[in-house]
Amino acid sequence: MTIPLHAHYVVKVEVYADPSIPAVTSDDIEEADYERRMKELIGEMEGMSAKELEEAVHWRGEFKICRACQVEWIKSPLGAST
Repeated sequence: MTIPLHAHYVVKVEVYADPSIPAVTSDDIEEADYERRMKELIGEMEGMSAKELEEAVHWRGEFKICRACQVEWIKSPLGAST
């Protein structure tokens, strides 16, 4: 569908990992097996492309939509049926 010039709406979406730090006690730090956890994380990342790794942390998109799509998007931004 072609949307006439200046007759569109702009939807900007930004998705990023939660930057808040969880509460950690000194006991948690003492009990943590950081070497094992790093190996697990590296294992999870093996086979992932640089783009996949980046998008796992941050993604941004901008979309131009028509009026009818704007009305529907506002009703359900994530596309879930109501």
